Amino acid sequence: TTTPVFIICNSKVTHSIGGGEYPKRVAQCKTATDALIKVHGDRISTLRDATLDDVEFVKNYYNNKNDDNDNNNEMIMMDDLIYRRAKHVVTENERTQLAKIALTKGDWTQFGKLMNASHESMKVDYEVSCDEIDILVEIAQKHPGVFGSRLTGGGFGGCTVTLVEKGQVESLCQTLREEYRLKTGKECLCFETRPGDGAREIIF
Repeated sequence: TTTPVFIICNSKVTHSIGGGEYPKRVAQCKTATDALIKVHGDRISTLRDATLDDVEFVKNYYNNKNDDNDNNNEMIMMDDLIYRRAKHVVTENERTQLAKIALTKGDWTQFGKLMNASHESMKVDYEVSCDEIDILVEIAQKHPGVFGSRLTGGGFGGCTVTLVEKGQVESLCQTLREEYRLKTGKECLCFETRPGDGAREIIF
């Protein structure tokens, strides 16, 4: 089986549309972490330490607490918004670990499914995507030979990354450019790329 390649597609939407959303996500994740620590104690110091079961438990804990609190004096520590932010982080961490295994095995189908799930989570739970990015992802995901596609980078614009069979690169790029133009009136830039070896020690 031929190793697939990555296609980067630039939506030409600048990250500036996110405005003040970046610090909001930081604050929301801190609220989620504080809620987890309050319930689970020292076992959790950051969201990285939590599982989805931990998050679900805390959400239910605070829901019950607020239902029982007739005077409504207690601050809601994990409402639906904070829950979705925490859910994204912990499931994205899990997907990253599973993606490593899939890449090691050359299981492109599984890796693609994880890419697609990641984008859906960023779109719905973390809310850092935008219409243009969602359009590019949807176009790519429907194209023959594509294993998966998702937002990459900080969100609120920028680029998508798509894993696709080598023989479908030209067709995919043409389809992305044409359909994106029809749906948004904007031009996108597509190019093939290959992953590097990552961070490593260099001896001089």
